[in-house]
Amino acid sequence: YEMPDFDPTKISPWLLRIELDRKRMTDKKLTMEQIAEKINAGFGDDLNCIFNDDNAEKLVLRIRIMNNEESKFQDNDEETVDKMEDDMFLRCIEANMLSDMTLQGIEAIAKVYMHLPQTEAKKRITITEQGEFKAIAEWLLETDGTSLMKVLSERDVDPVRTFSNDICEIFQVLGIEAVRKSIEKEMNAVLQFYGLYVNYRHLALLCDVMTAKGHLMAITRHGINRQDTGALMRCSFEETVDVLLDAASHAEVDPLRGVSEKIIMGQLPRIG
Repeated sequence: YEMPDFDPTKISPWLLRIELDRKRMTDKKLTMEQIAEKINAGFGDDLNCIFNDDNAEKLVLRIRIMNNEESKFQDNDEETVDKMEDDMFLRCIEANMLSDMTLQGIEAIAKVYMHLPQTEAKKRITITEQGEFKAIAEWLLETDGTSLMKVLSERDVDPVRTFSNDICEIFQVLGIEAVRKSIEKEMNAVLQFYGLYVNYRHLALLCDVMTAKGHLMAITRHGINRQDTGALMRCSFEETVDVLLDAASHAEVDPLRGVSEKIIMGQLPRIG
């Protein structure tokens, strides 16, 4: 290995020595060079990291602070700033490495479970040589935590059959149409768990109402009652007195175009 060019006078005399577990590194298929690159990428020019060869008896990282004055100053409200000592700064770096630094994998995913699907819905449908449709069980991965964008960018992941149950993340990555389908799927899963049946059209209409404006609308007084509808329709859901008082104070006119308003006034709704 070529030794990097640096000025020895700019290196702190304090040394952080980290000895790594060879068995765990072998299990995770990590090398010393990869770990040193992660440290350098995370801390930039503030640290000087020297590492042993992967075949050495002990896998040791030696980390020193580069004397960059700006990196060791703390911002205070006072005009004077106190300089952090090198040994305390190394302790902070050690704590940050052990708790926050990700060496491999995806940051937001803490754990992965492998299993074979037991239900037909999760099996893969293939066509046999005889032209028959057959459901084949494949190994699936379920995770604690989500990072849909990073998972879909992996080469070995099937983007068509990969999904998340984080509605806000789906909205950011795939858009409002995918959110509508995801809400419908989650509601069906909850109803089926309790053995209940609700016609698809009811759920589809509810999902359409929640996503029709291009964003998620809550089915509460904070969502439905904030829409541009008549006062009688709004008061039929929640906050009845508050809605009517507000409408009266602003002299609102209700054209009675909806179902709720017609029923309240004893008229025949224009439906059917």
